Amino acid sequence: MSKVYGYKWLQMAIKYKELELLAKSKTTKWVKEGTSNLFAVARGNGSVFWIIRASFQKRRSVITLGRWPAMKADTARELAPSVKILIRQGFSDDAIKNALTQTSDPRKLLYLVEGHRVSETGRTPSFEVVARDWYENHLKDGLSEGTYKRQVLQQLNDHIFPILGERPINQIRRRELVVCLREIWLNKKPSGTKIRRNIERIFEYAMDHEWCENNPTPPVRSMPKSKHEVKHFKSLPYERIPELWTWLHERPRMGPQTQVGLALAILLGKRTSEIRKMRWSDLDFDKRIWTTPAEDMKQRKAHRQPLSIQAVEKLNYIRQFTGAQELVLGNSSGKIMSENAMLYALKRFGDFTTHGLRASLGSWCSENGVSKNVSDQIKSHQKKYMDAAYDRVDLLEERRVVLQKWADYVTHND
Repeated sequence: MSKVYGYKWLQMAIKYKELELLAKSKTTKWVKEGTSNLFAVARGNGSVFWIIRASFQKRRSVITLGRWPAMKADTARELAPSVKILIRQGFSDDAIKNALTQTSDPRKLLYLVEGHRVSETGRTPSFEVVARDWYENHLKDGLSEGTYKRQVLQQLNDHIFPILGERPINQIRRRELVVCLREIWLNKKPSGTKIRRNIERIFEYAMDHEWCENNPTPPVRSMPKSKHEVKHFKSLPYERIPELWTWLHERPRMGPQTQVGLALAILLGKRTSEIRKMRWSDLDFDKRIWTTPAEDMKQRKAHRQPLSIQAVEKLNYIRQFTGAQELVLGNSSGKIMSENAMLYALKRFGDFTTHGLRASLGSWCSENGVSKNVSDQIKSHQKKYMDAAYDRVDLLEERRVVLQKWADYVTHND
């Protein structure tokens, strides 16, 4: 052994027993491995790390390959030449370190760094940093105001960030995600499904920015099997909708906006979020058409809905209260109606949801020979990809006939 710069160097491959003794060192100690520029370094606390120390063009690099015994000596020896090549090519220490968090394969290490597939400045961002960046700069502006928009980050904050939030995004593995999602997947399947899908989209976003090389999100088939029973929105049998209509118009102490909102939900099969955002400028009374703009639609595509005679009557009635405002159902200050106003009013009639009114209309369509395509167009359901590609008409006039028959049934005019 010779002493250089105050450290003892060993000019041959270090044996396992020597590494065990090195780990017991009470002080920091650098021992040169037989491979050029590779050291086994004791930290004085029972740990030993494999470290490359090299210089190129007056730049000194000190790069940790991994910790022994998790990284075996043979692995460190195989990695060392590739790391030296990258240093001599002028790649930053940060780029090499970020790649080492992803692989201990010398060939893949070269591929990641030389292909610029890792961050070259600073540490690879954590999962939480990437997730928040994805939400703020990619997702948020494309979502309608509502429950889902508020839930995205809240669900991640409740179930994912406490466990994986601080981890560099390129270090997270599939098994970790399965374990992290397991409880909510088994006990609250709808929430677990949404979170899994959002995690998948976050990793896709990270890949686009070259913060990680692959997407470790587990597919549904890899998740634990659960006996979750799908619970649909509680709906009223369509045979009772005329009873609801009568109750709606006989019940005192209900604001006109709430009453008209529920009436339109019954007659038109539209989502309550779309009804609450309805503007007078969206209505064409001459053609009896309500066009909901794309930004107010779930699928981000404008939707035309024909208006039955009864729907027009309701709109003319509410005009005397809100005609001078932008929103058809705005409150006295012109602001949007509360998202729960119609739901709470309907709960006084029975244990049903406003969204379930769409199912009531759908059931009536099925019982009365209305095609699924027309029924789906009425409820603005998302079409399957191939169906959407070949069917570019919205069946407006067919829907007009169906919705008028439905309105006549509901209001006892058939």
